[in-house]
Amino acid sequence: MALLGCGADDAAPPPAPLEIEGSWLYLGPSDVPHDLQIGSGKMTYVDVDGQWSSSWTIKAYDNGLKHFQITFDSGSGAYLPMGQSLSGAYDVGATLLTVQLAKDASAYPPLQGPGTCTATDGMPVPDCRLYVKKTN
Repeated sequence: MALLGCGADDAAPPPAPLEIEGSWLYLGPSDVPHDLQIGSGKMTYVDVDGQWSSSWTIKAYDNGLKHFQITFDSGSGAYLPMGQSLSGAYDVGATLLTVQLAKDASAYPPLQGPGTCTATDGMPVPDCRLYVKKTN
């Protein structure tokens, strides 16, 4: 005798991983060179010269809407990004990642466009970063 709703088939499938998981190298436009590692519910930023780093927990994400929320765990040196909780919007291709951050975890920034951190007037978009996928 089987009870309705008690079978193993009733379990929800695990959520898909955040689609931007992996190792990324910063391309610009204005911060110092750094690596971004995304995976296992964490984002870690590390200066390529080893002068600073920061670790963040991924609290929520939505691959369909291309949004994520992170909270600060720890940092050393004059690390980036700054804040206790941030939200982000992203666009990802085969090798390029565009991320725009907002200081409020509930306010997603408007993504200016894939592969660019420059507004239509030619000015840099604040808190926007371009990355290229690392092929270790």
